[in-house]
Amino acid sequence: MNMSKLSGFRELLKAPLKILSQNGKLMAITATVYLILYSISFILYMLSANPFILDLMHRLIALASARPGTPDFSKLLVDIREDTGIFLGIEVAYFVLFFFVALFAQTVVVIIASCYYSGHDLSLKELLLKVSKTWTRPFVTSLWIQLLALGYTSFFLLPFLVPSLVLFDHRIILITVLIFLAIFFILFYIYLSVVWSLAFVVSVVEDRYGYSALEKAKVLVNGKRVHGFLLNFLLNLVTLVIIVTGSKLMKLSPAMPIVVGVIQVLLIGVISMFKSIAYCEFYVQCKNNMTKLGGLEYSRIPTTPVVDEYLP
Repeated sequence: MNMSKLSGFRELLKAPLKILSQNGKLMAITATVYLILYSISFILYMLSANPFILDLMHRLIALASARPGTPDFSKLLVDIREDTGIFLGIEVAYFVLFFFVALFAQTVVVIIASCYYSGHDLSLKELLLKVSKTWTRPFVTSLWIQLLALGYTSFFLLPFLVPSLVLFDHRIILITVLIFLAIFFILFYIYLSVVWSLAFVVSVVEDRYGYSALEKAKVLVNGKRVHGFLLNFLLNLVTLVIIVTGSKLMKLSPAMPIVVGVIQVLLIGVISMFKSIAYCEFYVQCKNNMTKLGGLEYSRIPTTPVVDEYLP
């Protein structure tokens, strides 16, 4: 990587600090509300789901020792079905809650960050007004991103399944193949997620959403994807360290899962906000790169406030 590319990547990492220095108050309010809601949601999820998980495990163990065809066996099957249904309902409910909490927080962060580049100061009232007029665009784009991620994951289940069946009796070769496939799967997912993450920013600062935002992000990222890849790789690596470390700490005492879980949620929330700010810088870099390459659509970087120009 040459010095200009290295400098561009450093700017992505420095951008959150620069933006916080100018818009610290609004960012602090956003971070506080976001992290409190995220933490409360996680605690409620743990308190709601854990009893059903433990109950389900006990009944599965009892089912293994019960005799098929007996009343006890039939009752256990009915109870397991009920617990599974309730647990899946809890999972879906909290997934939707986490999704919307993250959606609104990331939308707010992108709007605040875009004001930094336009030199426009937003009041809290103006910020809330912008969010209320804008959130549907990133919402639609986020749904597209979730569907693409789900499709990608489903598509790669087959390559994992086939070696497991064919090489079942060759354990060392099977493990080697699965490790290689897992590394490829993760790296290619990070590669694809560069466009997905940039599309979210595009859907906030421009009048685009869904497929249109993804297409625009795909065009913008040409020649700059390596920066986004390195950023995603670094942040995913930090997240992995947090998860692995937390998993080890959770085993220290019965109370640790909730305590460590809340700390993990807070740290991952901070990383999510950092990523949103960094991708605003990445968006600006991509637009500048299009200008240097003589792109027709981005022949000029707007001098008027970004939020005022693109947001309704």
